Amino acid sequence: MLPAPPTAPPAPAESAPTGPVAFARDVRPILESRCQPCHFAGGRMYDRLPFDQPGTIRELGPKLFSRIKDPESQATIRAFLAQPPQPIRP
Repeated sequence: MLPAPPTAPPAPAESAPTGPVAFARDVRPILESRCQPCHFAGGRMYDRLPFDQPGTIRELGPKLFSRIKDPESQATIRAFLAQPPQPIRP
């Protein structure tokens, strides 16, 4: 009898980041890696849905998950959305 093949490790559970989630540090890089060039400056969708602005992401909310499937990325975005909006600094 042949030994059973090794089983794949379980998928990591979706875990929210600990501490505050910063748009520029945590969320924007996710969007840049998946939504460029269309939703960033110069892209064909930028005028309608600029993803370099936190307000756009708050407005879209979980609708973003139609394109962002990674559970860790979703957890980061969910944590960002759960926080109160931060004032825009000049």
